[in-house]
Amino acid sequence: MSSDLANSEWMAFIAKLEAAEEEFVQGRPAAFQALWSHADDVTLCGGFGGVERGWQNVTARLSWVSTKYSNGSRTREEISRMVGADLAYLVQTEIIRSQVGSQSAVSTQALRATMVFRREPDGWRIVHRHADLQMSTQPPG
Repeated sequence: MSSDLANSEWMAFIAKLEAAEEEFVQGRPAAFQALWSHADDVTLCGGFGGVERGWQNVTARLSWVSTKYSNGSRTREEISRMVGADLAYLVQTEIIRSQVGSQSAVSTQALRATMVFRREPDGWRIVHRHADLQMSTQPPG
């Protein structure tokens, strides 16, 4: 595969990812779930705590988490990425503004997130995501 083709495929995937994550914070997880590998080795760390492994567990957690959001919006700032022939990663900060749970007020979540992607026969897929709220440097004890 030529590097131009590979780059355009990656950029198309990232555009789908951006749109899917915007849908996710509106309480609609299907587009985001569709970008994940269905393999047993996929992992999710975060999602309001915990660790999930395997497509069934990850998709169930994504459904549950997405139901916590409504009327949301999301922005991101890329920190780092590497895209190889069959493996890629993305490190970014994310700001999610939404109503969470039954709250009527809009809340803000500032996340740092790392995602790992694998090229599968049907294109790029997410195989790992880890996001947490610890955005600022915390002094020890």
